[in-house]
Amino acid sequence: MQKSGKKWLSHEEILHIGRAFAAVFALLIAAGHLAYVTASSSSFSSHAAPSNQISTTSHASFSSFSVTSFWFDVEIIAYSIIAVVFLLGLRTWYPLSILFNIFNLGIYFLSGVVGIPGVTPGAFPGRFNIMGGLSSINLIIVGWIVLLILGFVLLKYDPGSKLDELLVTKRTQRGK
Repeated sequence: MQKSGKKWLSHEEILHIGRAFAAVFALLIAAGHLAYVTASSSSFSSHAAPSNQISTTSHASFSSFSVTSFWFDVEIIAYSIIAVVFLLGLRTWYPLSILFNIFNLGIYFLSGVVGIPGVTPGAFPGRFNIMGGLSSINLIIVGWIVLLILGFVLLKYDPGSKLDELLVTKRTQRGK
Protein backbone atom coordinates (compact mmCIF):
# COMPACT_ATOMS: atom_id res chain seq x y z
CA MET A 1 0.00 0.00 0.00
CA GLN A 2 1.26 3.44 -0.86
CA LYS A 3 1.81 5.83 2.04
CA SER A 4 1.90 8.94 -0.10
CA GLY A 5 -1.34 10.67 -1.02
CA LYS A 6 -0.94 9.64 -4.68
CA LYS A 7 -3.90 8.04 -6.43
CA TRP A 8 -3.62 4.50 -7.69
CA LEU A 9 -3.94 5.58 -11.36
CA SER A 10 -3.80 9.09 -12.76
CA HIS A 11 -6.38 10.45 -15.19
CA GLU A 12 -3.87 10.18 -18.02
CA GLU A 13 -3.07 6.54 -17.19
CA ILE A 14 -6.78 5.69 -17.15
CA LEU A 15 -7.15 7.31 -20.58
CA HIS A 16 -4.21 5.27 -21.92
CA ILE A 17 -5.78 2.07 -20.57
CA GLY A 18 -9.15 3.02 -22.09
CA ARG A 19 -7.54 3.69 -25.46
CA ALA A 20 -5.71 0.36 -25.27
CA PHE A 21 -8.95 -1.51 -24.45
CA ALA A 22 -10.73 0.21 -27.35
CA ALA A 23 -7.89 -0.83 -29.68
CA VAL A 24 -7.99 -4.42 -28.40
CA PHE A 25 -11.74 -4.70 -28.96
CA ALA A 26 -11.42 -3.17 -32.44
CA LEU A 27 -8.78 -5.78 -33.26
CA LEU A 28 -11.02 -8.55 -31.85
CA ILE A 29 -13.78 -7.38 -34.19
CA ALA A 30 -11.35 -7.43 -37.11
CA ALA A 31 -10.18 -10.91 -36.11
CA GLY A 32 -13.77 -12.13 -35.91
CA HIS A 33 -14.38 -10.89 -39.44
CA LEU A 34 -11.10 -12.43 -40.54
CA ALA A 35 -12.43 -15.82 -39.45
CA TYR A 36 -15.31 -15.42 -41.92
CA VAL A 37 -13.09 -14.21 -44.73
CA THR A 38 -10.57 -17.00 -44.39
CA ALA A 39 -13.38 -19.55 -44.30
CA SER A 40 -14.84 -18.21 -47.53
CA SER A 41 -11.49 -17.21 -49.10
CA SER A 42 -11.53 -13.55 -50.26
CA SER A 43 -13.83 -11.22 -52.16
CA PHE A 44 -12.05 -11.66 -55.51
CA SER A 45 -11.09 -15.28 -55.19
CA SER A 46 -11.54 -17.84 -57.91
CA HIS A 47 -12.51 -20.25 -55.11
CA ALA A 48 -15.71 -18.28 -54.51
CA ALA A 49 -17.34 -19.83 -57.58
CA PRO A 50 -20.54 -21.79 -56.97
CA SER A 51 -19.98 -25.44 -56.12
CA ASN A 52 -21.52 -26.67 -59.39
CA GLN A 53 -18.96 -24.73 -61.45
CA ILE A 54 -15.34 -25.65 -61.90
CA SER A 55 -13.04 -22.66 -62.02
CA THR A 56 -10.26 -23.01 -64.56
CA THR A 57 -8.58 -19.70 -63.80
CA SER A 58 -5.85 -19.47 -61.22
CA HIS A 59 -6.10 -15.70 -60.84
CA ALA A 60 -8.77 -13.55 -59.25
CA SER A 61 -11.68 -12.59 -61.45
CA PHE A 62 -14.50 -10.10 -61.13
CA SER A 63 -17.05 -12.75 -62.11
CA SER A 64 -16.62 -14.38 -58.69
CA PHE A 65 -17.03 -11.16 -56.72
CA SER A 66 -18.85 -11.62 -53.41
CA VAL A 67 -20.41 -8.55 -51.79
CA THR A 68 -20.43 -10.17 -48.36
CA SER A 69 -16.77 -11.19 -48.53
CA PHE A 70 -15.86 -7.74 -49.81
CA TRP A 71 -17.71 -6.11 -46.90
CA PHE A 72 -15.87 -8.38 -44.44
CA ASP A 73 -12.59 -7.31 -46.07
CA VAL A 74 -13.60 -3.65 -45.65
CA GLU A 75 -14.50 -4.26 -42.00
CA ILE A 76 -11.17 -5.92 -41.27
CA ILE A 77 -9.34 -2.91 -42.69
CA ALA A 78 -11.68 -0.38 -41.03
CA TYR A 79 -11.47 -1.92 -37.57
CA SER A 80 -7.68 -2.19 -37.87
CA ILE A 81 -7.61 1.55 -38.62
CA ILE A 82 -10.05 2.20 -35.75
CA ALA A 83 -7.69 0.33 -33.43
CA VAL A 84 -4.85 2.64 -34.49
CA VAL A 85 -7.09 5.72 -34.10
CA PHE A 86 -7.91 4.84 -30.49
CA LEU A 87 -4.40 3.61 -29.68
CA LEU A 88 -2.85 6.88 -30.87
CA GLY A 89 -5.56 8.98 -29.22
CA LEU A 90 -6.66 10.65 -32.46
CA ARG A 91 -9.79 12.17 -30.93
CA THR A 92 -10.67 13.95 -34.16
CA TRP A 93 -11.47 10.54 -35.66
CA TYR A 94 -13.45 9.16 -32.67
CA PRO A 95 -16.87 10.32 -33.98
CA LEU A 96 -16.32 8.66 -37.37
CA SER A 97 -15.23 5.44 -35.64
CA ILE A 98 -18.30 5.51 -33.42
CA LEU A 99 -20.61 6.16 -36.39
CA PHE A 100 -19.10 3.24 -38.33
CA ASN A 101 -19.63 1.02 -35.30
CA ILE A 102 -23.26 2.18 -34.91
CA PHE A 103 -23.81 1.52 -38.62
CA ASN A 104 -22.52 -2.05 -38.27
CA LEU A 105 -24.66 -2.79 -35.23
CA GLY A 106 -27.69 -1.29 -36.95
CA ILE A 107 -27.20 -3.23 -40.19
CA TYR A 108 -26.59 -6.45 -38.27
CA PHE A 109 -29.85 -6.21 -36.32
CA LEU A 110 -31.75 -4.78 -39.31
CA SER A 111 -30.75 -7.86 -41.33
CA GLY A 112 -32.49 -9.93 -38.67
CA VAL A 113 -35.77 -8.26 -39.60
CA VAL A 114 -35.50 -7.58 -43.36
CA GLY A 115 -33.26 -8.62 -46.22
CA ILE A 116 -30.54 -6.18 -47.27
CA PRO A 117 -30.67 -5.67 -51.08
CA GLY A 118 -27.53 -6.95 -52.77
CA VAL A 119 -26.36 -8.72 -49.63
CA THR A 120 -29.08 -11.00 -48.29
CA PRO A 121 -32.24 -12.11 -50.08
CA GLY A 122 -34.17 -12.49 -46.83
CA ALA A 123 -34.03 -11.74 -43.13
CA PHE A 124 -31.92 -13.73 -40.68
CA PRO A 125 -34.16 -14.07 -37.61
CA GLY A 126 -31.40 -16.03 -35.87
CA ARG A 127 -29.50 -12.75 -35.46
CA PHE A 128 -31.45 -12.10 -32.28
CA ASN A 129 -30.27 -15.35 -30.68
CA ILE A 130 -26.96 -13.87 -29.55
CA MET A 131 -26.73 -15.93 -26.38
CA GLY A 132 -26.45 -19.21 -28.28
CA GLY A 133 -22.89 -19.88 -27.18
CA LEU A 134 -19.36 -18.84 -27.94
CA SER A 135 -18.87 -18.10 -31.62
CA SER A 136 -17.01 -15.55 -33.69
CA ILE A 137 -20.22 -13.63 -34.43
CA ASN A 138 -20.98 -13.38 -30.71
CA LEU A 139 -17.44 -12.09 -30.12
CA ILE A 140 -18.01 -9.52 -32.86
CA ILE A 141 -21.32 -8.39 -31.31
CA VAL A 142 -19.77 -8.09 -27.84
CA GLY A 143 -16.83 -6.23 -29.42
CA TRP A 144 -19.18 -3.82 -31.18
CA ILE A 145 -21.07 -3.08 -27.97
CA VAL A 146 -17.96 -2.68 -25.80
CA LEU A 147 -16.22 -0.56 -28.45
CA LEU A 148 -19.31 1.62 -28.75
CA ILE A 149 -19.41 2.20 -24.99
CA LEU A 150 -15.65 2.84 -24.80
CA GLY A 151 -15.88 5.14 -27.82
CA PHE A 152 -18.54 7.31 -26.19
CA VAL A 153 -16.65 7.40 -22.88
CA LEU A 154 -13.40 8.36 -24.61
CA LEU A 155 -15.19 10.94 -26.74
CA LYS A 156 -16.50 12.56 -23.57
CA TYR A 157 -13.39 12.38 -21.35
CA ASP A 158 -10.38 12.03 -23.65
CA PRO A 159 -8.92 15.35 -24.78
CA GLY A 160 -6.87 13.50 -27.39
CA SER A 161 -3.17 12.95 -27.67
CA LYS A 162 -0.45 15.46 -28.50
CA LEU A 163 -0.32 13.87 -31.97
CA ASP A 164 -4.01 14.67 -32.49
CA GLU A 165 -3.41 18.20 -31.24
CA LEU A 166 -0.52 18.57 -33.67
CA LEU A 167 -2.58 17.27 -36.59
CA VAL A 168 -5.50 19.59 -35.79
CA THR A 169 -3.15 22.58 -35.40
CA LYS A 170 -1.45 21.85 -38.74
CA ARG A 171 -4.83 21.52 -40.47
CA THR A 172 -6.09 24.84 -39.13
CA GLN A 173 -2.84 26.59 -40.05
CA ARG A 174 -3.12 25.34 -43.65
CA GLY A 175 -6.71 26.60 -43.85
CA LYS A 176 -5.70 30.20 -43.05
